[in-house]
Amino acid sequence: MAKVKPIKAAVVGLGRAGWNIHVHRMRGRPEFQITAVADSERSRREEARRELQCETYEDYESLLRSAEAELVVVATNSSTHTPITIAALKSGRHVLVEKPMATRVADAKRMVRTAETTGKKLLVHQNYRFHPYTRHLMDVIQDKTIGNVFEIRCRVLTFARRNDWQTLRKYGGGVLNNTGVHFVDATMQMLESPVKEVFCDLKLVSDSGDTEDQVKLLLRGENGRVVDIEISTSCAFPEPPWTLLGTRGTLTCDNKTSKIRRFDLGKVKRLEVDERPPATRQYGNAEVLPWEDLEVPALGRQTSDYYDNVWGVLRKGKPQEVTLESVIEVMKVIERAREQGSFASWRPAKWS
Repeated sequence: MAKVKPIKAAVVGLGRAGWNIHVHRMRGRPEFQITAVADSERSRREEARRELQCETYEDYESLLRSAEAELVVVATNSSTHTPITIAALKSGRHVLVEKPMATRVADAKRMVRTAETTGKKLLVHQNYRFHPYTRHLMDVIQDKTIGNVFEIRCRVLTFARRNDWQTLRKYGGGVLNNTGVHFVDATMQMLESPVKEVFCDLKLVSDSGDTEDQVKLLLRGENGRVVDIEISTSCAFPEPPWTLLGTRGTLTCDNKTSKIRRFDLGKVKRLEVDERPPATRQYGNAEVLPWEDLEVPALGRQTSDYYDNVWGVLRKGKPQEVTLESVIEVMKVIERAREQGSFASWRPAKWS
């Protein structure tokens, strides 16, 4: 077997995403070599030097001047993604930027233009498209397992009181930008159509800060399919993360297993309208549908992950599975949601 030439990568920002996701995914893989990191926290730099034996820098400017790296991973707070990404592209490196790509569509487009001008690759970490359950749900939709899917419901519900930087607008915080962008991206793939209509309601209920912790977002595609997303840190009872409604059945999924109840159209007669008064004075009729109940693993046919595609793009010349055009469309929907939606604080007065 030919020896793998690793992609030399630098990571800017060693917080939850930088350390727990990106460093975790790359370390130990022969396809990647972490050569440098940057973080303002000394303890994090020391940890990286000790565990990764890499160069460490206090800021991204120093890293870009000196680091031996062909790929820069930008995992800082959302409001800084645009300037760091543009600087890294101009330094002659490819860039992998965390979600959300930017906090404004205009900034996201500037990042894309810079990538085009410099001839470098810009990749956006919309990795939920690669989750086994996301691919499974796409397979269900495309295979018409429950007929034509007309509504997709997504629920991410918990009750917790956050007080970190993601609760502040100035850093690009808020549930819509951070947790929400993953599910907007994933469901827009399931929508299989350009977005025609957007409804959004944002509330601040239990977090500190000044931005939303409760999101209600409805999307209608040009094909008539509806996406119903609810993400909240102010709901103490969970619901199934996914529910798909189809013309001959329903699916619920807990991200590991899907329960499906469906029937075969070939086993039922055409239902004709009967305008006569019902003899029993009851609603409905005596039809019994031939239901079939299934329980299947939430695993899609494709099994590669996001970093497999990063390797393929940079070493094999393969296309980006998360295209910049698709990410810009996600950014447009989020911007439309904020512009058209309402925002109100419901936080108890004693917490304000």
